[in-house]
Amino acid sequence: MASLNIRCGWLDVVSDYWPGVFAALLSGLLNNLGVLLQKKAINELPEGRKVGRHLLRNSLWLLGFTLNIPVTAVFAFIAVYLIGPTLVPGLQGSGLIALAIGSLTMLHEHIGTREVLGILLMVAGTFALAFSGLSISVSEYGDLESMGFMTRAVVFTGLFLLGSLFCHLLRRTDSAFRGVLYAVDSGFMFVISNFWMSPFIGVFPRVLSGTFAIAEFVLFALSVVILPLTTYLGIFTMQKSLEFGQASNVRPIQQAPIQIAPIFYYLSIFMLEPPEPISLPLGALGVSLTLLSTFLLSRGRMSLGQRRQQAAEGRP
Repeated sequence: MASLNIRCGWLDVVSDYWPGVFAALLSGLLNNLGVLLQKKAINELPEGRKVGRHLLRNSLWLLGFTLNIPVTAVFAFIAVYLIGPTLVPGLQGSGLIALAIGSLTMLHEHIGTREVLGILLMVAGTFALAFSGLSISVSEYGDLESMGFMTRAVVFTGLFLLGSLFCHLLRRTDSAFRGVLYAVDSGFMFVISNFWMSPFIGVFPRVLSGTFAIAEFVLFALSVVILPLTTYLGIFTMQKSLEFGQASNVRPIQQAPIQIAPIFYYLSIFMLEPPEPISLPLGALGVSLTLLSTFLLSRGRMSLGQRRQQAAEGRP
């Protein structure tokens, strides 16, 4: 496995770790606040209006979008630079607490026992992942220019693109879980985006200074194409999931692949050794809790799309 100076294990805490943690927590809070504002704006749309065209003239949705994407992205970039891509999604998951509170107070959504348990398990899972110590110093990783790393990155990206295609095909045949499928699809897009942020940050200084290798420039070019495209698709599919489901349900479901993926690309793409013996057990616990949370939330309350479909058919 490639060697790497781990920025933060259980005992080896350096000066930029806590600023990175704070940046990740703040990005998660702002991201979920933006989702709440976007959902509120979508709820106010008359039925039959398509998501996208009418929202661009909605000041509340635009404020939510600003918090959800550009403002969140600034703090996420800072966090990834300071503590690496593995811990950031887990720390951002703490924003689900704000989502739960806002869903009750701002959106007046009903959250039952199943949803509360699912959100609590998701938060517990994200903190288990965060404290696993699986941090990466992207700027010090010495294997970005290798053909092996690029091959693993492309295969990883292709697998999640296939997952997105599968969600698209299922949405055409199963309207009952359309909101869930849009949420999972959005999660897949942001998994790809979050990963490619790492090589972008790693090779950008060398590309800017003109001291890059050919493979590093290829990584830079791929990230420049992949990052905006997957971010746009992730935003669009998340807005569609909010159209068909409760924010308190679909948002944690979207977060599930985002939370789970980092432990796999830590081991399978960056191919790093865990910093502590307890790191992998904590990471596995985080993945397990996240999957259980997703099951509870996806099987919880009937989605908004289902209720609309039943109302249109005159069923109670």
